[in-house]
Amino acid sequence: MGHWWFLGAGALSAVWLLVHAFAGGRDTVRPLLEGGGLPPVVRDTLYVCWHFTSVALAMMAGLFLRAGLAGDVTAAVAATILAGAFALVGIALVLRQGASHLQVPQGWLFVPVAVLGAVGLMQ
Repeated sequence: MGHWWFLGAGALSAVWLLVHAFAGGRDTVRPLLEGGGLPPVVRDTLYVCWHFTSVALAMMAGLFLRAGLAGDVTAAVAATILAGAFALVGIALVLRQGASHLQVPQGWLFVPVAVLGAVGLMQ
């Protein structure tokens, strides 16, 4: 099994978690919480979803690292599926909304993570 591939996917997932936490906190969460005219239930739901994403990213990184360090194939499969789903949803929704991937690139960040996981599973 390709443990180095999983370690690479785990490290990259951890980088995306840090980007999410720090850049996302500054660029997305701060303006969200400072107002913007959203009803409180919408604002608060988006804030909870942002934290759900934080948890999912941490789990993805942890699962890949477990796969790389302990040879846990189940963890590798789960993390690869999660990364692929993040990529697919992130790319497709931006297209569906008519937005620009240059402005909302998040889906593309998970393509290399999913590829690293998939290649590791093929080893």
